[in-house]
Amino acid sequence: MEESHAISRPQRDSDYPGRQADCIAALRPAVSDLAATSQDSIVAAIGGEMTGELVALAHKAEEAGWRFEEASAAIETVAREYEGAKGAIFD
Repeated sequence: MEESHAISRPQRDSDYPGRQADCIAALRPAVSDLAATSQDSIVAAIGGEMTGELVALAHKAEEAGWRFEEASAAIETVAREYEGAKGAIFD
């Protein structure tokens, strides 16, 4: 995976209201970059599968302070958003 946008840290290390939404926002630019270069990874994420690129992105999110599980869920959410937006162009 090529270097992409920096992933912002969570507001706190512990759980807080809106933490998952913050994780999604933190990962949105990086997933968007990945979507531009690897459609297969986006399709896999939508299906709940983690390709090597997605695992690397989730680990990068871990380094920023997110839990791997919440980063994986955020990646899947953003991938679904990306595909939904792409489909809306043709509606």
